[in-house]
Amino acid sequence: MLGGITDFVSSRRGKWVTFLIWVVAAGALIYQLPQLADLSENDRALFLPANAESTRAFEFEKDRFPASGTPVLIVVREEAGISPATWTGVGELEAWLNGPAISDAIRQVRAPSFTQGSGSDLVSADGSTLYVFVDLSGEPAESEFADHLNSIRDQSAMLKLPGVEVAVGGSGGLTVDLVGVFDNINSLLLIVTVLLVLVLLILIYRSPIVALIPLASVGLVFALAGAVGAALAQQFDLPLSEQTTGIMTVILFGTGTDYVLFVSARYREELTRHVDKHEAMRHTMRGVGGAVASAGLTILIASAALGLATLRTYQSLGPVIAIAVALMMLAALTLVPALLTMIGRRAFWPKQPRYDPVAASPEDSRNWRRSIYGRIGGVVLSRPRVTLVLTTGLLALLILGLLRYDPNYDQLASLPDNTESVRSFELLREGFPAGELSPTNVYVDLPAEQQALQPNTLQQIDSFTLAIADHRGVASVSGPSRPFGTRVATSGGVPADGARFVSPDGGAVRLSVVLEQNPFSNEALNLMPELRERVRDAAAEVGFDPAGVWVGGDTAEAADTRSAGNRDMWVVLPLILVAIGVVLAILLRSLVAPLYLVATIAFTYFATLGLAVIIFLGLFDHAGIGPSTPFFLFVFLNALSVDYNIYLMSRIREEARGAPLKEATGHALALTGPVITSAGLILAGTFSALMALPLEDLVQLGFAVAAGVLIDTFITRTLIVPALVAIVGRWSWWPSRLAHKQPSPAIQ
Repeated sequence: MLGGITDFVSSRRGKWVTFLIWVVAAGALIYQLPQLADLSENDRALFLPANAESTRAFEFEKDRFPASGTPVLIVVREEAGISPATWTGVGELEAWLNGPAISDAIRQVRAPSFTQGSGSDLVSADGSTLYVFVDLSGEPAESEFADHLNSIRDQSAMLKLPGVEVAVGGSGGLTVDLVGVFDNINSLLLIVTVLLVLVLLILIYRSPIVALIPLASVGLVFALAGAVGAALAQQFDLPLSEQTTGIMTVILFGTGTDYVLFVSARYREELTRHVDKHEAMRHTMRGVGGAVASAGLTILIASAALGLATLRTYQSLGPVIAIAVALMMLAALTLVPALLTMIGRRAFWPKQPRYDPVAASPEDSRNWRRSIYGRIGGVVLSRPRVTLVLTTGLLALLILGLLRYDPNYDQLASLPDNTESVRSFELLREGFPAGELSPTNVYVDLPAEQQALQPNTLQQIDSFTLAIADHRGVASVSGPSRPFGTRVATSGGVPADGARFVSPDGGAVRLSVVLEQNPFSNEALNLMPELRERVRDAAAEVGFDPAGVWVGGDTAEAADTRSAGNRDMWVVLPLILVAIGVVLAILLRSLVAPLYLVATIAFTYFATLGLAVIIFLGLFDHAGIGPSTPFFLFVFLNALSVDYNIYLMSRIREEARGAPLKEATGHALALTGPVITSAGLILAGTFSALMALPLEDLVQLGFAVAAGVLIDTFITRTLIVPALVAIVGRWSWWPSRLAHKQPSPAIQ
């Protein structure tokens, strides 16, 4: 069936029909459907597992506390103590916040006064640091929220007093700074990728025409996949993060460029063997069509495996990647051959391939040793065991770097030090517990007959508050009975002050728990299970139903993200490996070769991750490895580099039909080596663009994938796989007929 399709698109009439169908259908869909960027969301709770406690807390807050905004903290620090001039400036800032400028966006402002001094919960005990609490309405990921926050930052920056530092952060400031980084990622990544691919393809083919074909094909598929993916997400209500478009960009340009290189390189080869360009393309697609389809199928199965993840970040990514790769595979099997056939030999101008009868002869095929990769293949195949020991030993040394592996969930550590939200946190923890940056929220759903501000209920809440405050790692707890926190207040808070912790219907309560630790640190995340247990025990002790109590907030969400991510690593990633093995078994008609090919994939992955740990924790002293880096590294590295496995092994199998195995392996390596190297360099360059972005997690991911692709290109696919083929011999193809061919003679 596949051969019939590729034969049609390579025919005299079929190439024009195929081209017109693609242009008309893609244009209509792109025009009618939405785009991914229009549907992107950044609320982390939307991407947590549906059954996570922090998700239930998030939903409870939206339902019972609809007026709640996002905390923004204006931190003011004067090391010698807050002076009268600074107090005056803070008063003027408070008046501006309560004034008409942005009053519609602000739900509440809490600022300390000079008369309160260090007796306020907003002033540090040593009197050197204070903060103004602003409850800002709107979604932190939206541009309107960012505009209001920037207005607050501009106004706060006008407090130019000697020896006084001011910075605006909190949860709202942190989210805006993170979204600001991601807003620049997709456009920068797309521009860098297009320029890099164009330059490398021109250098590789020395032809501007054939260099534009991958860009034209991938560009069309990119726009089409974004539209179809957005429509699917809209139809099934899938949450899409800001990363989705960037990830799709990299996957598409990686796979798309690989597929086009596979087709164009084989087409150039076949043009030297056939006079007619249509016949050359027919043989081209008969040779590489199965490899392209298998490579695409592998990624489709891997994308389906993402649907088994509990973290909805990964779940929602699966369908988008699947659509993009399916369309790119379809384009590589239809649109790309049609375009190349339409242009013919002129595609490789100015060095156009000419028909050469000698190139088609069997004698010429044995001259593979004259090329660079032919010489490398000769060395590897003559000493396969030595090659295997040396290369695997080198990668094993890199794997030792995993002994220092330490994931880091601190979003502040990922941002540059000069980011204002990072600076505000540094100022805040000079005088306050680190948890003041983003308190943990405890929600209580009271029985139907109880109201929070009734005296008896308020006493219960106070006992509950004190029980939580007594837990290790908790610095202070604020609530209806102690609106200024257990650190400075006594029981029996004035209802007017405590009302901000009570739902509009009076039947639900929110407590604000300030931790001693940085709320995004591993220590804080490790504390969550114990704190949740203590909260439920305390609820039972005072007479509240433990089933109606939830712990949420940034720290709880990060802890639940970590748990879900760890589970997905152990469940989803092995399934992807199994899927790759199954596709390789079907393509190669073998049960043996897929085993060692899958082993090389896993080996390369762990070596790459170990190298990343050595570089970033050992040399650059990063706080840890980004939590999503290992997962995305696995998906990217295996989804893309498996193309090289398929391309090389399918060519070895093709050559082995008419030559001894070692001869076939050397010839296949000589023919595919330049193509795989070109694809690897382009892919590594694409991901290295992430290293120019001001986000530590993306720098790590960009380096790791680029390094992994280069390791796979120059070591795994060029040295290890040919060595394994030579060592295993004809049994690589068992149980197919090729396994029963006579053993190949040693290469001299």
